[in-house]
Amino acid sequence: MKAFAFRLEKVLRWREAKVELEQFKLSRLVTECAEWDRILARFEDTRCEAEKSVLASSSVGGGELEALARFKDRLMQQKQTALGRRQECERKIEQQRGCVLAARREFRLLDRLRQVRRAEWEMLINRDFEALAAENYMARWNR
Repeated sequence: MKAFAFRLEKVLRWREAKVELEQFKLSRLVTECAEWDRILARFEDTRCEAEKSVLASSSVGGGELEALARFKDRLMQQKQTALGRRQECERKIEQQRGCVLAARREFRLLDRLRQVRRAEWEMLINRDFEALAAENYMARWNR
């Protein structure tokens, strides 16, 4: 009796590895996006702290207000740049999700084929066992 062997086993393993690689890429992009979120939150915290420190002082001069306005403008520019990069990261995440789904689909297709082939093999093995049992029964009965 021959053991079950799926001819495309190496391809199946390769596709499984591809799914894992695509999922790793997706997780890396999600981590990058979360980092951009933290950077954006820091910009907001920095802006709030600068306003509080200037407004908390007893006397606020025009120079300090002008410096605060320039600082806030610079922070806004940096925030816009970070927002653009975060949006780009979101776009890449959506693309990568498509790649993960495609890789999973390819893997599942081969895995289902493997299951079908194994079921066919088991059916043939069972048929062989039944034939052998019938022959054994007939041999005993003829004695």
